[in-house]
Amino acid sequence: MRLIILLLALLPSIASSTIDTLTAQRSEFMHAYTAIQQNKKVGPDSKTLKGYVLYPYLQAVRLINELQHAATFNQIDQRIVAFLVIHNAAPVTHEIRHAWLLSLASRALWPTFLEYYRDDGDAELRCNRISALLATQHESEVPVLIPPLWLTGERLPASCNAPFQWARDSHIITTELLEQRIRLTLKSGNYQLAHDLVDGVPAPQAVPLLQWISLIENPLAAIDEVILHPDIKYESTALLDGWTRLSRKNPDAALLRLPRLITALGLNDNDASPYILSLSLSLAWNRRSEALEYFSRVMPKDMNDQAYEWQARAALWRGDWALVNKLINAMPAALKSQVRWRYWQTRAIERTQGIDAAHASYQQLVNTEDNYFAALAAARINSPYLPHPLAFVFDAAALQKVSVLPDMQRIRELVSVQLTQQANSEWNSVLSNLSTSDQFVAAALAHEWKWYEQAILITARQGQFNDYEFLYPRPFDEAVKSGALLSGLQSDFIYGLLRQESLYRRDAKSSANALGLTQLIPSSARMTAKRLKLPKPSDEDLFKPAVNVPLGAVHVKQMITAFNDQTVLGLAAYNGGPTAVRRWLPESTMDSDVWIENIPFNETRTYVARVLWHSLIFQWLRTHQPVSTEAWLRPVEPM
Repeated sequence: MRLIILLLALLPSIASSTIDTLTAQRSEFMHAYTAIQQNKKVGPDSKTLKGYVLYPYLQAVRLINELQHAATFNQIDQRIVAFLVIHNAAPVTHEIRHAWLLSLASRALWPTFLEYYRDDGDAELRCNRISALLATQHESEVPVLIPPLWLTGERLPASCNAPFQWARDSHIITTELLEQRIRLTLKSGNYQLAHDLVDGVPAPQAVPLLQWISLIENPLAAIDEVILHPDIKYESTALLDGWTRLSRKNPDAALLRLPRLITALGLNDNDASPYILSLSLSLAWNRRSEALEYFSRVMPKDMNDQAYEWQARAALWRGDWALVNKLINAMPAALKSQVRWRYWQTRAIERTQGIDAAHASYQQLVNTEDNYFAALAAARINSPYLPHPLAFVFDAAALQKVSVLPDMQRIRELVSVQLTQQANSEWNSVLSNLSTSDQFVAAALAHEWKWYEQAILITARQGQFNDYEFLYPRPFDEAVKSGALLSGLQSDFIYGLLRQESLYRRDAKSSANALGLTQLIPSSARMTAKRLKLPKPSDEDLFKPAVNVPLGAVHVKQMITAFNDQTVLGLAAYNGGPTAVRRWLPESTMDSDVWIENIPFNETRTYVARVLWHSLIFQWLRTHQPVSTEAWLRPVEPM
């Protein structure tokens, strides 16, 4: 509320006629924009629409649509050129320029392609540029462009085939460059592409590459070959890569083979240490009792932060609190000082010396930290947790200056009409030209537009986390209330879930096709809707808060119920999958904080802790009373 009051005080008053005009412009814009995307005819653009700040975006989408359906290209090419001349390299040109350049390349109109080419990082266009240079007698410019494109571990688009063939014929792609690329593909685990490329390498140089391919493709069989034929030499990088893959995929097989591998290779303790570390980590991730034994054999030179952390987690899983304390003491200072390990060292002190010895350290965490571990510390000393809010201070003059920038007014409208991708493009462009302090001011504007994702991301990048009224809005109350009613979950918990899942972005879509505010997989959403006897949601429906949030809340509740009403397990299952959680269950009852700390997926471990923390903050904002976290201490029980 204080932010809105500040903005209203600073920004010029807006006449009701101006508001009415904007409303009309937005409505007409979205009607025309949607119709064009659906390839429907619309009437001529009104004067009001042409005066809208986003009118160039309507022109751009219309040009793209016409380009896609053009039978002849002369007129559309001319109109696109005119558009690009007017708007130059502004963000509004990015999509149409990209589409047009691909069209020009397909028509081999290389001089025009080169004239209007802008590097947007797209490999297909970069390779088309090389084809254009070759076709227009600019071969001298090509050699320097080949290596940066060529040296990647990823498969490149078909447009790169002809330029790379020219580069081979011209001896620009040498055997050395070919081998470098194969090694990049192998480091990324892309052995299929390495297979395709290795035929061009002379036989003697191909041998170690083929060995590496075999170590990735079938690490068990390849390691057995190494053991059976110790006289055959392998590159150490390839061998360790294959061993690491075997350790992660099949720790039992690696346990059986480690002594034989060490003997076959004639490794001393120092040289064997990296192999032992790979196995130690896999054993810890699988919560195997042997993990600590193998960690003890790792040389100090090979211990990194990951190794120190998982060695300590293995001790936590075993319940060896004296060892936990010892291992944390042995961590590098920067790691040991993190709140995570300060909490665990205090827990170790509590378990070995009693609560009185640990009380002061717990209290210090409660008094000085705002995070999941501080809230856990409060529970350990039977104290409700009270966050430490710190309101952001915005510079009034800077707020006024940034708010009137034409770029910001355009972004505001893109957000208003929910063209998020275009808004992000404009946002990134304008932020690159703002000072750090003005970026912080831009976050205030994003918040005022209800574009909470960007407001939170900017403040997080600047290390600002404690203005909870600013960082924890509740914009979807009706949908959340509906979800709470259907699922029986608290609204604070549902808000904590969607803040972590999507950061309030209703059109969020993950690489796994999880959609909307609660990041629902469509098949799970439809199954949940069927159980509730609700209409079957389409993918597009899942971008609507009124559909997504209730279904997501019920799906989470189903996960919690499936794990005997254990919230921690349900959250982990929602993020990492129920099959994985069943695999992670302890054989006997275990402290929940220990179980969470040993979740092997970094994303899921962080996810569970953050949803709990976000839920606490939402509860505190609603009540402004200290929040009990005693329920967080409920032990995890085997199924």
